[in-house]
Parts: sequence; C-alpha cells; structure tokens
Amino acid sequence: MNKIFNTKGNQDSQLDWNEENFSSLFDQYYEALCFFADKYLDDLDMSRSVVQDVFVSIWTKRENISPKFSIKSYLYFAVRNRALDHLRRNKRNVEFSEGVENNLLVPFDDRVEEAEITARVNKSINELPERCREVFILCRFEGLKYSQCAEQLNISVKTVESQMAIALKRLREKLADYQYFNVLIGFFLKKN
Repeated sequence: MNKIFNTKGNQDSQLDWNEENFSSLFDQYYEALCFFADKYLDDLDMSRSVVQDVFVSIWTKRENISPKFSIKSYLYFAVRNRALDHLRRNKRNVEFSEGVENNLLVPFDDRVEEAEITARVNKSINELPERCREVFILCRFEGLKYSQCAEQLNISVKTVESQMAIALKRLREKLADYQYFNVLIGFFLKKN
C-alpha cells in the first residue's frame, strides 16, 4: 500500500491524494467508520450515507485538506461531526431515542476503539467458510440451539458442533492479537 503521507521532517506532512491512496484509505476505514457513525445515529443505512458523504467531501476538497493530526483522527472527527449535524437537523422532526442520547455521552476514543473492534470481528466472521458462518450466526446471533440450527440447515447436530468448533478456532486465530478474545466476542454478541 502506498503511503498516504509523504513526510518531510518531523512536523511537515503532505497528503498524497491520488486515487489509489484514496481508495486504500476508503477500504481501510469505511466499515469501522460506519459502525462508529451508527453509535450516534442508531441507523446503519444513514451511517453508511454519512460516511460516504464524508469521503466524497474529502475527495472534492482534497487539495485544501491538511490535517494537523493523523488522517485516521481526521476521518473519525469528520464522521462524528457529520453525524451530529444530521441529528441536529432532524431533531425538530424526531426525538432522540434514549439509546442515542446515552451514546452521545460515551468518550470519543472509546467510541473509535469500539467501532474498530466491531469492524474487525465482523470482518473475521465474514471471512469464515460459508457453512461455518451460517452455523455461527444462527447459533450466536440468532440464539438457536444446535438442534434447531441443524433442523433449519438440514444438517446433523454433529455437523453443527463441528462447524461451530471450526468457526471459534478460526476466530481465535484471527483475533489472537486481542488479549481478551472471549470478552470481545461477548461484547460483539451483546450488541447484536
């Protein structure tokens, strides 16, 4: 991946806004930024729209953008501000839900970390083989018992057990750099 920053000295950074770098930036941060925006908006479709708007805005104004901090920080602050603007504009029409109001009180850094963890876990689940992923989602997210999952997928309970074992092993391997894998899985499961 090309570097987005061409650093000259300690303090003077120049952004390299070519299409390849911009595309890499989008690929790297889009999913986590959507989860991040969703914490404010409580609407994943609107969150995707907000994040896309931020990227479009950055691309159209790219020659005038020179963040004082990291591009990552710039993106998260831009998405947060755009999400809050959306909430302010629509506040007259819709009262904030209690969950959205409570989410506004969570510290910014915690929200960024939570969004990145959620994106990482989600990506790892999506990379599971198809049958493994189906079994994992049915058992962990939809709360089906192994026998119910087996019946729904028209497979044996032993196959469900085997696929769950494979899914959990692969997720542990992919998320091994997180010290508390089980805490993360529990955290992710509670949210869904």
